[in-house]
Parts: sequence; structure tokens; C-alpha cells
Amino acid sequence: MILKARITFFIGIIVTMINIIQFAIEPSAGRIIGIIVGLFVAIIGWKIGWTTHRRFTILIGHIAVTIGAFVTAYGIYQVPFISVQPTAIQVLDLPIFWGLFTIFGGICMISHGHCNCTIRMHNENCRSENCKGSESQN
Repeated sequence: MILKARITFFIGIIVTMINIIQFAIEPSAGRIIGIIVGLFVAIIGWKIGWTTHRRFTILIGHIAVTIGAFVTAYGIYQVPFISVQPTAIQVLDLPIFWGLFTIFGGICMISHGHCNCTIRMHNENCRSENCKGSESQN
């Protein structure tokens, strides 16, 4: 399987798996949104990549930063209402974690869309690794 952005693909798979496990424990609409976002990120890493469509990457990055800011603010609002100290696994379920995760992911996407050195590094990795022939398969 040829991946356009290997790290992005695996981050999407991990986010999807975490949300599926959380949905199995406590079903809610937020978990379904997390599953959809994880699959979207995995598809970007698998088929689209982040250097081919730079404006798309920058747009999605800005949307992620904005949504992450709202989720982080909501998570900070909820902190005083946590009655028991969460375990390490339960931290992955808190909105403040997902908000910060989304903000940093958005910053990463914005930098990948703007930074020529990042794009050059990606293109060099594709030449030396598993991206050969990926353009002909589109």
C-alpha cells in the first residue's frame, strides 16, 4: 500500500481506534464525530497527502485550530467539576486533551501547507521511500 503521508495516516488510525474504544465504553455523538475525524485524517494520509493540495491543507489546519480552541475552552470549563482524579487512560477522554491535540494538529497542517522546507523534506522522503509511482496510480 502506498501512503501519501505515512505519519498522518497512522495518526488518523490511532484517533479512530481510540474513539471506537471510547464509543464502545460510553456511546455518544461526540465519539462518532471523533471516528469520522480520525477516518478523514487517515484518508488524507492515504490518498491525498498534504503537499499536493496546499490550500486545502492550510484551510483544514485553520478549521482544526479554531475547533480545538473551542474544545479546549470547554475542557477548561469542565475541570472544576471533575470529582475524581482521572487515570492516564481517562485523560484521553477529556475535552481538554482532544482540544490541545486538535490545536497542535492544526498548527502542524498549517506549517506543512506553508513551509517549503517541510514540503521539500516530504518530497525527498517520497523519492527515497515508498511514494515512488504514487503519482501514476492517481
